[in-house]
Amino acid sequence: MVDVHAWARRFPPTRRLYEEDSYLREASSRVLGYVEDKGGRHYIVFSETVFHPKAGGQGSDTGLVVWEGSSFKVEKVLNVGGVVVHRGKLLEGGMPEAGARVRLVLDWEGRYRTMRLHTAGHILDHAVRVVYGRLVETLDAYHSPPVPYVVYNARAPTADELREIEKVANEVVSSDLPVKVVYVDKGDLEKTVLYAPNLSRLGEAGTYRVVIIEGVNAIPCTGTHVKRTGEVGMIVVKEAVDLNGKFKLVYDVA
Repeated sequence: MVDVHAWARRFPPTRRLYEEDSYLREASSRVLGYVEDKGGRHYIVFSETVFHPKAGGQGSDTGLVVWEGSSFKVEKVLNVGGVVVHRGKLLEGGMPEAGARVRLVLDWEGRYRTMRLHTAGHILDHAVRVVYGRLVETLDAYHSPPVPYVVYNARAPTADELREIEKVANEVVSSDLPVKVVYVDKGDLEKTVLYAPNLSRLGEAGTYRVVIIEGVNAIPCTGTHVKRTGEVGMIVVKEAVDLNGKFKLVYDVA
């Protein structure tokens, strides 16, 4: 069995194209190296990637890597200290040599749903703040299928409050507000963020990526998002699970 963390350290950080353009479905890249794992699977590292790893409250992308006469199915993506590692299986042909050019092809349907869900999660942070009358810290979150959720550090909402959270969230959706990304230095983060509930979970970095929903919030986030809130579709609040002074808000988009 491969120690993927030790193996990945030999490579430079991966250029993360999904942070630059969440709508990029395909890209050309260069193979930096690969290693065989158990069960006929391989780990591959590329110079740049469109595949988002399981990280930052978002699930792993899937898709294909294709090159002359060969193809590789990406089943799982990992972030190992800034190196994005792709795990999967060869479908046809032979594994590419280091330096080979390949085409990365994203499973767009799955990615776009996650983009809608992740933006919905930021909108729900706003709705919870409005209904509770204060900023509520988030302790955990997952913004991908099959069960998207956010864990808030507060008592569970009543049935009426839960309905109001959903109403406020969908008002933001129907307003079709712009969603944009900015990069700020650590020293400018405090004056850039707005109603960000995740600051206690934020790691150390020299530069932060901040996702801004105009007039709603500005939250440090490395995930993929839609360009306007109207793309999210209807936000459905499914349940609030009481966690003894905290609660898990389970949601979906329709």
